[in-house]
Amino acid sequence: MPLFAFGLAASGCGTIIPDIPEVMVTDQRLDEANRLIESDPQGPIPKPSIPQALMAESGTGEMTGSPRAEKITYTMEVTAPADPPGLVEAYEKVANLKVMMDRPLESRLTLMRRLRLSLEDGSRLLQSWGYYEGRAEGRLDEGTAPGSYVARIQLFPGPLYSLAPGKVIVSNSVPLSIDPNADPEGEDIARELAKNLLNPERMVFCPARPGGNPCPVDNLVSAGLKPGDPAKADVVLAVVANLAELWRNDGYPEAEVTATKYSIDTARKTLDAEVVLTPGPFARMGKMEVSGDDSVDPRYLRHLINWKQGQNWNEDLVEDFRETVMQTGLFKSAEVTRGDPPDENGNVPVMVTLDPAPRRTVSGSINYDSDWGPGLSVSWETRNLSGWGDKLRIEVPVWEDLAQVGITYQRPYVFNSRRYSLLAETYFLRERTDNYSLLSGSVVVGVERILNRRLRARLQTSLEFGDLDDYILERTQYRVYGLPLNLFWNNSDDFLNPTKGVRASFLVSPYIGHYFDDFKLLKARADFSFYQSLVSGDKLVAALRLAAGTITGSSPGSLPSSLRFFGGGGQSVRGYEYQSIGPKNARGRPAGGSTMAESSAELRFRWSESMGAVAFVDGGMVYNPEDVTSIGRDFLWGGGLGFRYYSPIGPFRLDLATPLTPREDDSRLQVYLSLGQSF
Repeated sequence: MPLFAFGLAASGCGTIIPDIPEVMVTDQRLDEANRLIESDPQGPIPKPSIPQALMAESGTGEMTGSPRAEKITYTMEVTAPADPPGLVEAYEKVANLKVMMDRPLESRLTLMRRLRLSLEDGSRLLQSWGYYEGRAEGRLDEGTAPGSYVARIQLFPGPLYSLAPGKVIVSNSVPLSIDPNADPEGEDIARELAKNLLNPERMVFCPARPGGNPCPVDNLVSAGLKPGDPAKADVVLAVVANLAELWRNDGYPEAEVTATKYSIDTARKTLDAEVVLTPGPFARMGKMEVSGDDSVDPRYLRHLINWKQGQNWNEDLVEDFRETVMQTGLFKSAEVTRGDPPDENGNVPVMVTLDPAPRRTVSGSINYDSDWGPGLSVSWETRNLSGWGDKLRIEVPVWEDLAQVGITYQRPYVFNSRRYSLLAETYFLRERTDNYSLLSGSVVVGVERILNRRLRARLQTSLEFGDLDDYILERTQYRVYGLPLNLFWNNSDDFLNPTKGVRASFLVSPYIGHYFDDFKLLKARADFSFYQSLVSGDKLVAALRLAAGTITGSSPGSLPSSLRFFGGGGQSVRGYEYQSIGPKNARGRPAGGSTMAESSAELRFRWSESMGAVAFVDGGMVYNPEDVTSIGRDFLWGGGLGFRYYSPIGPFRLDLATPLTPREDDSRLQVYLSLGQSF
């Protein structure tokens, strides 16, 4: 039965992952290993024959010919069967000819080298998709213009291979090292590996575990491999990586895959994997020992622990603990390692080394946008007041028509649980717009609970009071009592500059209060943001935002302005003045409404490490109850371009927007400047 052994590479999003180290581990006889040595290591990939004497390596690895050769250009044409779909597109993302197309060529020989490398790229891509007999063939034709060429490449997938069950060899015997002088392209490595396989001192066993419990997962099927599925390289590599992770999470913190062999059976059209796993010593989790920072109460750190003393070592829990410690904001770094020696019960100490961050921060910023004009913001924050990771922050943003003093306090891990935090905040606000003049204050106290890594909930009680003049009715005082419930979902990859994932927030809150008369209502709002990287390296990202809200129980005119919905501005529909979208009052100015809907779409392009640009379109409208049947059909739309400077603390954004459905009194340009993406 024909067999081939090879290194395995995976392809995803157009990138070919380098081959993992190949070590043949099998019980086959030496003559079978010799047959492997004699097989053609280059496979079916055709290679142009280029005399080495005619070429020299340039500093970029490109081959250059005679300096008198004329400058040449080329195009690339790729053909492939319709099945599997997307093959041509995936190949064009990795082919050397395509990737290097913007680099100048001075020699036809250099172009031929690119062609040869591109054929190798095609073979590796097909293998990573499970087509292990796949090949790429190509030729170079002269173009219509002098010095121009057309590289024509055809991909031949061949049969799709499926996964065999595979085998795991558990051994504490580390494979012999390969002779460092071995020829990496010749037979020396293969013969060293063959000797390694047949080493009579190699012992294959499952290490004894306390209590006679069975070994952790010792087969690839239980680690996630599904026999009969397409033999995609990235799937196999993920299963092999998961095998070691399963052992590290079940008592073996030093477990690692020390050798692999992948074989294809050309008769059965299957891919088989053999893996050597070296588990290392067994360990249970013991007491936590902290060093590096004595300002944090040890009881607070113990509240963060997510394991039980005496349980089998679990690397996932250790990493989760480290992330939780870093999320407190109290430390520059946190290192969590396995200590030594174990105690009398065999429990290994968990060593935590902390590097404390500064406890106090003073910051300020100068801002400008079309909503408020120039402004200044100053903040002061102190952390770990009581040794339990609490935080006190005072923030004072001041604009021409808006001034605010905000004080917030957060106390994590209340109720003797790492999942609960106490939140308290108070604000004093002076705001003057074309729609109203407001003096107000608020007090909010609540509890936040972490439901899982992505989801958290917040329940608060709120009191707001103030003095409001809407320029229609006489100035009057108001008060509002609320019980807001918020849910927050976030699986995006970055807080200030997300490139993939989803964010969502939901608000449901009953309110009662007095504004000229008593009122009661139920307010609800939902916001969704979606992010998707379109090319490797996150150079091009698509972002989408959807939002909707409604108020039931009272008409908008009977409510203070802080409870109504308004639209327009840098956090809503860019291109329109702040709060300028929605139903009008008797003075012809927006008065807010009881229902809102908004959408935004952005295409974010990053051309360097620090610079980027954005094209965006926003739309939205605010409605009164009698207008809700027309939601979406009368949206006001705005669009524009933005520029981004990616600093260490997040992207600074400058957005220039214009109304796409302008009204008579709309300005043609709105400017927004702030830290972080718009959503």
